[in-house]
Amino acid sequence: MAINWSILVPVSDDTTIPTYGNYGGPGYSNGEVLATPDQPVDYSAPPVDALDALFRFHDMAYDSPSTEVRAEADLALIHGIEGLSRTALSGEESLYAGAAILFGLGLITEVNDHPELLNPLEVFVATSTALHDIHYGLAHLEPDDQAALQTWLVSTGGAALELL
Repeated sequence: MAINWSILVPVSDDTTIPTYGNYGGPGYSNGEVLATPDQPVDYSAPPVDALDALFRFHDMAYDSPSTEVRAEADLALIHGIEGLSRTALSGEESLYAGAAILFGLGLITEVNDHPELLNPLEVFVATSTALHDIHYGLAHLEPDDQAALQTWLVSTGGAALELL
């Protein structure tokens, strides 16, 4: 499984999300949860697949203190995932990819404060792709991933649903 259902990272005071591969998830890079946002990362762990490679590239850009560089990396991640979504992704890849697109839109607009990088058509396409990926992912999850997803959703007490 590429989704690390047992390695969770916080996205708010009361919600944690699973990580993906060696690079997917906020505050998670090189296969480890970072102690601090500015912790140096050596990026030596290989990505587990093409989606994880996009996350690795994104993590490298986040070494920059510039919110504009970070927002541009968020947009590049979204575009990269949109490209992958045209290929045959597994259920778990598709599920995490869709969620990452929605998270990336929030990073661009709210965290890095560069909404001018997005135009309405781009937001529509990204959101449509994300919803398609999530729907496909949910419909094609392996039984172990289905069970892990249910366990995670129960553990969040519904807080995870508010993220979407």
